[in-house]
Parts: sequence; C-alpha cells; structure tokens
Amino acid sequence: MKKKMTLILSIICVIFSCIACIQISGVEQKTEIKNLAYDFKKSADHMVYIKENGKYEAYFVLSKDYYGKTLLMRYYLLDEARKFNVYEGNGACNAYYPNSLIDKFLSEDFYNSLSPKMRDIILDMNIDITTKESIEPGPILETEKLKRKIFLLSAYEVNAPENSLRAHEGIRLKYFTDSEYWIKRLGYTKKGEMLPYWLRTASTWFDYTVTGVTYLEGDKKDEIRGIVVDPPVNADFYVRPVFCVEGNTPVFKKDIGDKKLGKVYVIE
Repeated sequence: MKKKMTLILSIICVIFSCIACIQISGVEQKTEIKNLAYDFKKSADHMVYIKENGKYEAYFVLSKDYYGKTLLMRYYLLDEARKFNVYEGNGACNAYYPNSLIDKFLSEDFYNSLSPKMRDIILDMNIDITTKESIEPGPILETEKLKRKIFLLSAYEVNAPENSLRAHEGIRLKYFTDSEYWIKRLGYTKKGEMLPYWLRTASTWFDYTVTGVTYLEGDKKDEIRGIVVDPPVNADFYVRPVFCVEGNTPVFKKDIGDKKLGKVYVIE
C-alpha cells in the first residue's frame, strides 16, 4: 500500500513539474511588445522580427512611451539609397517633410511591403515637423503636427546637439541619450556596411537642406561616431523607417529559419 501511495505521489509530482515547465516556457515564449523596449529594461531582448515582402526583418523596440505608444525602429537600413526630395532651386522649400519623396515612399511603397495584419496594427501618429514658414530663414522655429503611420526619426530624437537652425521635433529618446549615443546613432546594412541615413528635420539656413546621420572618426583609436549633418535634399542617403504600435501587442518566440538567431520574437 505504501509503495502504491509513493508511486501515485511521484506521478503527481511529475505532472505538476511538467505543468510548471509549460507555464514557465509560456512566459518566455510570449509577451507584450512594450516589455522589449529599451526604456523598459536595458538588458532585455529588444529585437522583434516583422515581415517585409514576405521575409522577416529585424526591428529594435526603442521606447514603450512615445506619446503613449511603443516605437519601433528598423534595425538595418533599407538596401537602397534615396533622395529626400527633388531640388527645385532656392525658394521652392524642398526641405519641407510632408509629401516629400521620402515621405511618399514610406507612406506608400514601404507601407505596402508590410503584411496586411502589420498594416492594421501600425498606428496613426501625430508627429512634430518643422513648419514651411520656419524653413525660410527667420528668428523663430516652429513645429506643426503631421499624421503619419511610417516616418523618420528627427534630429532632436537622436540627441543631436542644440542648433539654432533645427526645430525641436518630438521627444529625446533614452536610447540616444544614454552612454555612447554617438555609436548607437550609426546605421548599418545587413551586409555590415556603415552608411548615412535620413532624418526628417529641416536645416533652415537654406530651404533645401535637411538632416541625416553619417559617420566620423572619433578622438579615440578605432572609434567611429554617428554625427548629425545637414545634406541637401538631393543627396543619396539611406532610409531607416520607424512606426508605433500599441504596447500590449503580443509577440511570440518563433524559429524563422535562421540557425544563428534561433528562436526570436515575431509579430504575426
């Protein structure tokens, strides 16, 4: 009788242990996307994978509180360099972000490269942009709101130095204000190429210059810094899209077919 009871108790213990393991595994395998944000926990896994044109691409979860929403930034630059806008000469105000070539590309071509479900969960955000009137040289820099789903970061958001020619668009992001922010600004392709990329902020000395991030050798040996510069709108820079989703959006661990990565968080 004692042996039978011992056997039954052992079986019960095994069952409860299995249930506990399943529950723990479940916690590891599923979470809300805000829990991956850099400003939620620095040591967390900040990466989530999203399909573009049917293939998974890496996104960095920048902030859990970008005007109350969770902000994602494409980890690698898009493959193709693009112009911010056409250059039509002084007086055409080609540095104005709304309906620029880069704005149209993000809102149309890039947006449509995402899955229907992803397009459904990306939120409309009222982002700050420099007004057209401010782009003409003047004593006041003003911003206005622009509703967009996909957009670029601003110079202010990547912690660019204070500059009387650039308006404060958006909010400072912790990722770019913490230590070694000049390294965190750097942009790379999937092949490991370090390349310049666009920001949305106009540089108002001329009405055809905007801002972007490029690289420069630092003071220390082998140190490369990401610096904010003011190229003309017809320069060829790369693109790093950002967008927002609700913080409670579920993400799941999944094997996406890359042996080096193993299981990663995905939005599906």
